[in-house]
Amino acid sequence: MTPTDDIQPAVSDARERLLAAALEQFSRRGYAASSVREICQSAAVTKPVLYYYFRSKEGLYLQLMEESYDQFETTLAELHSFSGTVRQRVIHFCQGVFDASIQQLPLVKLFYSIYYGAPQGAPAFDLERYYDRMLQVLSDLMQAGIERGELRPGNVADMVWATLACLSIAIEEQLCHCTPRIGRLAMCRMLELVFDGMALNPPSL
Repeated sequence: MTPTDDIQPAVSDARERLLAAALEQFSRRGYAASSVREICQSAAVTKPVLYYYFRSKEGLYLQLMEESYDQFETTLAELHSFSGTVRQRVIHFCQGVFDASIQQLPLVKLFYSIYYGAPQGAPAFDLERYYDRMLQVLSDLMQAGIERGELRPGNVADMVWATLACLSIAIEEQLCHCTPRIGRLAMCRMLELVFDGMALNPPSL
């Protein structure tokens, strides 16, 4: 084993610790209130290490956002490749996005605080990209459902928004300070109701 082999894992680990510490600080305290000193203390590294990898707190924030979006795209690609009826594919897609959100709840909290909260001085990052991509995927699926005769003809955008409403409220419930009143199973039941209404041949009552 060469000296380089010994150093590389530690170097990589320091970078990952900084990203994890930044996420924890940003989501708990807000971007503006999180200092480089506190992030470095939490990651057990010195300031020069942060500056070496990210140049600044702004650079660290943007790298965290970019890597999160790259992972989001990977998740979407995996979910979109699922086979089945359009109903099955959409519900599977929503389940996957919900599960990914739960696994990355601090990140979701950060997104919501930056997007909906008071200005925090964070560098500009297009958070609309997440919703736009989900809109695109779901729109393609709904259109395919109509063309295959699985869904009755209708306004595709309305179908997509009705679906996203179920997904969004289920995720947002996980961000509440009380015990979530809606979870994965309730989200799936709501989606089934939505699809019953959109089906070309809805089930008889």
